[in-house]
This record gives sequence, C-alpha cells and structure tokens, in this order.
Amino acid sequence: MNKMILLLMTGGILTSCVKNPLRDYQSQERAIISFKLQEGQIGTSEIVNGADSATVTLYVENDLDLSALTPVVTVSKNAKVLPAPGVKVDFATHGNRYTYRVTSESGAPKYWYVRLLKKNEQPAGPRLQLLQSNGRWDPRVTVYSDLDYNDYLTRYQNWNGGDGCYSALLPDGRIVWSFQDSFFGQVSTDRNRTNNVFVRNAAHLQLDTSLQSFVQLNPGLGTQSQTWIKYGNAPEDEDWYWPGAGQVHGNKFQMLLSHVRKTGSGTWDFQHVSTDLAIFDLPSMQLSQLIKDKDVLSNYSAGSMKAPDGYTYLYSTENGYLTSYMYVARAANQDLSGTWEYYGQNGWSNTPVKYNVCNDITQPNVFYKDGKYYLVSQQNLFGLDIYILESSTPVGPWTNKRTLYHIPDQYSGDFISYNSFVHHALSREGELVISYNINPTDFASNFNHPGSADRYRPFFVRVFNWK
Repeated sequence: MNKMILLLMTGGILTSCVKNPLRDYQSQERAIISFKLQEGQIGTSEIVNGADSATVTLYVENDLDLSALTPVVTVSKNAKVLPAPGVKVDFATHGNRYTYRVTSESGAPKYWYVRLLKKNEQPAGPRLQLLQSNGRWDPRVTVYSDLDYNDYLTRYQNWNGGDGCYSALLPDGRIVWSFQDSFFGQVSTDRNRTNNVFVRNAAHLQLDTSLQSFVQLNPGLGTQSQTWIKYGNAPEDEDWYWPGAGQVHGNKFQMLLSHVRKTGSGTWDFQHVSTDLAIFDLPSMQLSQLIKDKDVLSNYSAGSMKAPDGYTYLYSTENGYLTSYMYVARAANQDLSGTWEYYGQNGWSNTPVKYNVCNDITQPNVFYKDGKYYLVSQQNLFGLDIYILESSTPVGPWTNKRTLYHIPDQYSGDFISYNSFVHHALSREGELVISYNINPTDFASNFNHPGSADRYRPFFVRVFNWK
C-alpha cells in the first residue's frame, strides 16, 4: 500500500539536439488547431490533443440539423485533413460523432474524434476552484482544483480508492484509467470505508465526457472484485503487476507493467523484477497478449512518450543517496512490442544500460509540445513540489526548472504524496491536468471511521500558463 516510488522514478539526459537541420525536413505536426461550425455552435470548440488520438467537442443548438454540416477546420501547416475542407459531413447517422484524419507533411496520420453535443447535454463544468500560490509556485502559473475529476474518483461503491493513477485516450474517444493497489467495496455517505477487498491493480473505462460514465474492467463486483491483470498463477502476495504508462499502436492498446516480487515480511520488502508489456484488443479492451521480461534491468513502466521522430521513448528512475537517476530507452516505429534501444554514454545501442541523464526525477512525465520536450516530475523523497523542465531533445539536457504546483502541506507528516501524472486525455489546449496521490502512513486509518475513504486516492489540478 504505502509504496515507495523507488519503482516509479525517472530523469533527464545529456545529448546533442536531434532537430533535422536539412532543408528538406518535413514536419510531423498533425493537429486540428480550430474546428468551427458556420451556424448553430454554442461557444468555442474544446480541443484535447493526445499522443495517439485526440478529441474535439462542440456544443450546438438543440434544433440544429446534423445531417449535412460543413465545418471550418484549421490544421497544422502543410498538413491535410479528411474529410477535406468544403465536404459536407453527416454527423446524424454516426451518433453525432465523426472521425477526422489529419496527415502531417511527412505522411504521419493522426485520428481526431469529433463529438457534437446538443445544448441540453451541455454540462455546467468543468468546475474549477482557484488555488492561491502564496509564493509556493511560479507566479506566472495559475492553478485550479479540478472539482469535476476530484468528484469523479470519489466513489461510493466498487472501486473507491487507489494509487498509480494513469489515463489514456482511446481512438473512439473513450478514456482508459488504470490504478495500482486499490480498494473495492462499499463506502457510506460519511465516506467511511468498512468492508473492502484489496487488489493489486484495477482499471475502468470512461465512455464519454459524462463523469457518471464508469465501467469497471476488474472481474467481479464489490468485495468480490478481483485483480485486473495477474502475474500468471503466482500468489498475489508474492508476485504482482503495477500498471503504468500506455499507448495506442495500430488497433491495439499497449500498457507497460512493473512486475513486483515480495522479498520479505516487512511493508517495504518488495522489489521490481522486470518491465513487462500487456497488449489489449480494441475496442473490446480484452487482454490478448502478455510479453514478459521486455527489460530486466530497470523499471520503464513509469512513463513513455510518442515523439515526432517515430520513436516511443521510455523513462525509468532509480534511487540513489538523497537523489534519483533517470535512464532512457526507446522503441522504433513507436511499437513497444519491438526491440528496445538504450541511451548510453556513446549514444543508442541494443545493450541494456543505466546511464544517468537527470537527477532528482520521480515518475517522469515527458511530452512534446510546439517544438519542445517537457518533463514534469514531483520532488524527490515524497516532496510536495511538482515542477517542469524543458529540452530540445527527448533526452535532454533539461533546463529552466520551475515549480508548477505545491501539494497542500496537510499531505505531509501523516501522509506521503507521490505518483504525479499528466493526464493528456483530459488536458484541453493551453492547460495541463495533473493528478497526485495521497497515502496515509497509518494503513489502518483507511478504514472504519468517517472520511477514511478519502485518505488513499488521487486528486486533480488544472495548470495554466505552464510554458
């Protein structure tokens, strides 16, 4: 339960810039920059740009005819979009939804899932509460508590608490959520967790933008719920999986797993054994393949990123004395099931190696935006600061370190905080949605008194002006 994030840390790398200086360089950018209807639209379009697929959500008048619309679509420079500009689109016969394909100048495609919602379906949110910095984070940054998603994971039955909170956007607009150690059962109206079962990992699907949409993927219900992905037939208190970063590749969802083994009777007597890979069919999210021992040297489940150079980069961290070290691997053709390369002192090779590229990084979140790579991480040793660095390459050097948010001081002392994760599946243009997890140092306090169900769970903030 009270997991040291020894297993989930990463850092940054010193290397030369990977930008192509040749004049025939072709851009990989394939974004929808704006999407507008010529009539009947309410407000501006909400754009969420994920690594694999992305969404555009529009609200329209209740009486608008959706059978022959001609949207005005602006895409990245030199990119092409289908349906092409000027082509009428029948949203009505497709459930008020349509998939657009944007192809970059270099020929790389990306699918954009466009949803039209009627005015009477328009939610009141997102409900945000401004948080005061009081000098604890960069003064240019504005942070709000995301009341919608804090409420979304305030559950009263079945899954009701867990850590290792990850999300990923699927091609059809659904969001898959995964968690590590989790509780299932009932929670009373005063947030008292009583009779619950503990499992090693969990997942659910969010079917649409409705926060009530929650489909459990774990077998069973309530206290009969079982661990989502098991390590073969091994006893769950001896060998288990903690799920990590995931991505869409082709018509599959690939999820990195940390294989963990118990090494003694104490709370902290466990160790990471290998990085494994789970592959799920889409759209069913049925597990179709489990590849063991993709790496046995480091834990690369913590963070991954699809880069515009055609690789998926993986990041691992390891604790040192009062610091941590970050290592980097990558998979060609953005396929995690293929051969991995490792970054070392002499560049990339197929030989697994630990080569430190950045210190004091925990659970790395690396992503690409507007020509730069960004690294979001939480302060070492369960620190309360969440900070961001930037680089011109996926491996560093990482510079311009600044604090984005300071987790409330109440979550120290009797709590540990960790697992900071950037949810690109939720982040609209211009913002970052970041979750962090809290965990009481007294395990028994998770049960049998009012409010106990809120002591082990993620919380969400939305960060603006983060660049």
